[in-house]
Amino acid sequence: MSIQKQAYNALESVVGAKYISDDPAVCEGYRSGPGGYESGLGYERVMTTIPGAVVMPKTTEEVQKVVKICNRYKVAYVPYSTGFYGPRSHCHVENELLIDLKRLNSFEIDEKHFHIVVGSGVIYSPIQQEAMNKGAYVIIGGGGAQASAIANLIGDGWSPLSHRIGLPHRRILGTELVLPDGELVKMGSLAEGSDPFWGDGPGPDLRGLLRGFTGLRGCLGIVTKMAIKTLPFQPEPLVPTGVAPNTALALPQKRVKWVNFQMPSKAAQVKAMFEIGKAEIAGAVTKVPLFWRAIAKAECKEEFWEIWGKETEESIKNFFIVRVLLIGYTSEEQMQYDENVLNDIMTELGGIARPTKPSDESWIKNADSAGMWLMCGSYISVDYIIESLSQATVHGESYADLKKKYTPPLMPDNGDPGWFQSFELGHQGYSEFLVYWDQDEDTTGVDHFYLETAKMNIKERFYTSLLGPHQPLYLTGPMYGPNYHEWLLKVKDEFDPIWVCHPPVPLAHDDFVERAEWMKSLKDWESPKKLPMPKW
Repeated sequence: MSIQKQAYNALESVVGAKYISDDPAVCEGYRSGPGGYESGLGYERVMTTIPGAVVMPKTTEEVQKVVKICNRYKVAYVPYSTGFYGPRSHCHVENELLIDLKRLNSFEIDEKHFHIVVGSGVIYSPIQQEAMNKGAYVIIGGGGAQASAIANLIGDGWSPLSHRIGLPHRRILGTELVLPDGELVKMGSLAEGSDPFWGDGPGPDLRGLLRGFTGLRGCLGIVTKMAIKTLPFQPEPLVPTGVAPNTALALPQKRVKWVNFQMPSKAAQVKAMFEIGKAEIAGAVTKVPLFWRAIAKAECKEEFWEIWGKETEESIKNFFIVRVLLIGYTSEEQMQYDENVLNDIMTELGGIARPTKPSDESWIKNADSAGMWLMCGSYISVDYIIESLSQATVHGESYADLKKKYTPPLMPDNGDPGWFQSFELGHQGYSEFLVYWDQDEDTTGVDHFYLETAKMNIKERFYTSLLGPHQPLYLTGPMYGPNYHEWLLKVKDEFDPIWVCHPPVPLAHDDFVERAEWMKSLKDWESPKKLPMPKW
């Protein structure tokens, strides 16, 4: 497999021979899997392939030239930064060009105006440290500090810290987007000048091309530059401690502290989140799955299963934790005030404080984010929603009930309803349901469960963030919006009429259901006999 020789030579003239390759060994390195996010499922086996060539541009101008060459020679391409999102961020058609953006790796922080300008190849870890050195911080999502900051912000970007900070798209400021035909769009204040401090800009807000609640996984162009809003933090250093893999950040307890509370009931658990939001205290307020505690305690997979095997459906049913991160943003006095208010709330609701490590392993720099999920080898957030807090706190129960039908191959978790938390001081809620499996086993049940969750959401009238390319567009489209799929396909056709940018997204999951024999029996919705997209 390779791309056309003329196209290859043209690309080489842009980036130089050192930064383009069709060597099979190099291309094999960009194969999806073998473990990690959404790996080992039917979607990966049916829909992904290795690239025909890999190119590594250095600047926005080089990205534009590469994309224009792809349009000229009809070479499909996919933008790629770290690939952490699994198969959906990899090549889907034969002889596709993978545009690896890791060389766009410069960043510049504006300490005075609280933003940081990054390229596509910049991961969160260095910019988080640089921001904290200057009394600020950024939000790192569950993908971890090794994920591309831009890819995370135009795709997901959630965190327990969203309790105070809110929705991720609000942190996207001035942005440069290379459209699928190679033209450059400057968004926000970059449309009027060189200062990226403002995200809205004149006229319609074009950030909707980048994402809704979630993103389109690279099918509407390539973001090469973005200014990300940073937020004021407290001044004390968070000191790295431990030896890998048992690493953490030691927290200055007078300014940053995790506190866990055992609540007497689900009602008290939810009420506590509302009251904490109403009081406008804390940096994070969340409920996490019980098996995450087993992960945190275990030194290896075997020890995890030894710890987890002691839990029962009854112990899960009666486990109501509220995990609170207190941050003294302005002073130790503010920290003490917040803690006093928190204790008053918990006393009234019957919450009992539990011993908590004076460190953070998960959310400020995500020391354990890549490893903590791999008890089985593969995992996925099968759904996440941003809605009212009252909806978020019951959303996972429906998932837990449906999951029983597909366990195994899904990991047994005794009916745990997943993770939910407060967003925007309780004005919104967030729910996420994660599932785990062994990719070496028969994963048909996982494929079925994933699709059936979309039907369940429609039936139960749950909103879901996993629309667009994450589920069959002709299943979810008519039911949400309604008919949001018609608008999405019109936008795709307008900006990318030959579907050169990451085909067949956003119809990839529709295509998967059509191509995978074991999925066809689940198709009970209407769709065109021929999906409205060019064939590659």
